[in-house]
Amino acid sequence: MKRKFMVSAMGALCVLAMGGIFTALAAGGYGSQDDPLVTLSYITDVAVPEANARIDSVFSQKETAVKLDIQSKMDSVRSQLESQISQLQNVSQDTINQVVELVKDQIGSSSGSSTWKMITLQNGQQIKAGVGTQLLLRRGSANCYSGMINLSSGEILTHGQSVLQNNMYLVGTDGCGFIAKGECTVLVDGTYTIG
Repeated sequence: MKRKFMVSAMGALCVLAMGGIFTALAAGGYGSQDDPLVTLSYITDVAVPEANARIDSVFSQKETAVKLDIQSKMDSVRSQLESQISQLQNVSQDTINQVVELVKDQIGSSSGSSTWKMITLQNGQQIKAGVGTQLLLRRGSANCYSGMINLSSGEILTHGQSVLQNNMYLVGTDGCGFIAKGECTVLVDGTYTIG
């Protein structure tokens, strides 16, 4: 009986000792600043605001860097465009006329069947051309009649759009051409009628 009592007492002492060890460990390190317990209030009051502040800071820095990069590229493009525009403004009408005459001469000499004619249209007059006819507005302004292909830019011009000076237009459908807005001069290579 003494032996049973001794074993029981030893078991009780072991349980108490283990409890004391766990209590000492808990009191010694857990829940301190070195190893904090995570609670809902810690997450909502400390962790989330700190994370949001860090994220906002990183995004703000990236946004500023991207804005500066975009502004730098826009300034570079603007500078190039202004330079090109200023160069274009320095080109005189005489220079343009000389270039057109040279082009006209080259087109005429390379194609034996070329028959370029210079025609003057009055306000409201139309030049309607046959398929394959080429038109070039030299002076004045005009609108497209029916539709044509701008050989200088590769664009398709539709009815009513403005015709650009010194651009070569090709008639793809019989009866297309220009409508004069005031007096204008047109170079024509091919068949046409004026109305």
